[in-house]
Amino acid sequence: MLSLAAGRHILSGSPIAFSEGNVKWRIKNVLNYKKPAFWVTLVSVLFALAIGVGLLANPEDKGFNEIMNGDNNPRGSIQLALTQADSQELRVRVAKDMGNIIGSFSEIDKYIKDYTFDVSYDGDLEWDQRAYSIHGTYDLNGDGEADSINAVLIAGNEDGSYVEVNGIKMELNLYNPTGAANIIDLDSRDAYTEVAVFDDGASGDPAFTFIRYDGKKLFTVGTIDRHALMDGQGKFISWFHLANNFKPQFFSALGEFKNNEYVITNHDVEQYKGKTYEVDGTGFFVSLDNNPEDYFEHMVWDPETLREFKETRIKLLDIHMSPDNPTLNCFYVELPDGERGLLYFWIGD
Repeated sequence: MLSLAAGRHILSGSPIAFSEGNVKWRIKNVLNYKKPAFWVTLVSVLFALAIGVGLLANPEDKGFNEIMNGDNNPRGSIQLALTQADSQELRVRVAKDMGNIIGSFSEIDKYIKDYTFDVSYDGDLEWDQRAYSIHGTYDLNGDGEADSINAVLIAGNEDGSYVEVNGIKMELNLYNPTGAANIIDLDSRDAYTEVAVFDDGASGDPAFTFIRYDGKKLFTVGTIDRHALMDGQGKFISWFHLANNFKPQFFSALGEFKNNEYVITNHDVEQYKGKTYEVDGTGFFVSLDNNPEDYFEHMVWDPETLREFKETRIKLLDIHMSPDNPTLNCFYVELPDGERGLLYFWIGD
């Protein structure tokens, strides 16, 4: 009850039934309890029956009642008339309406298994000249037998990088491997666990490459940026497809592993327009009275256009992105003082 009243997320499947406060007072009440007189019990029962008949005669469905202020303030009041039985379902509906999809997605680290490979390299060499040798055993295809895993990771996109499982070898192209490799479960619904090879990228663009062994073949499932979110059932939201500086957050595309391939499906972002959000961080802002058709020609990266945002309430008027590239980083907005313009952020090369 305390968690429901405070509006906090409940990690377990059901909320706690009692508040934890004022324990001494509650114990005294229990010890001082006396059975009520018969006539008090009778009156209470009749009163309860009368209320029950009245409710049955005039039922009113107030399962979900959301009240927001005029400018769609996502932090505005949300009033819920709910019962304990359907409270979880209603919280999910509230989260969906508010654009908060983080609830079912977590950082990739959550799904990395507690397993450490043996890694060796020549520490006298510069990092971009090293060759990392990796060895380990793990049941990758769920047959109950440990599979032999070996890998060589070489920097600079040079030939010679590979992953090998039970003698089956697959070549890799890596820019800046650090020797980091992990075991990860991409989809808890299947029997597989995958090898995740980390690459820091050509210019600080870290990513994981996922390799799967099905007992006969070894193949790359896909590559995803290091800071993506995943749900443990084969779905991902790339950091580049997530409105990281907005609260509540929203996304523009969903990645999913289908038939051993990574498929990206664009998400409808029209639902997020016209609402008010809080923005945090350092961003670029170019003042424009009108929403431009060709937004790219107005995007400049001069220090003069930098602005600091701290819980700044902005109204999202439009989202600019290409259908074939759902990178979410250019927004036409209205600031609290009424100024309009393009808002965008530095997200890498």
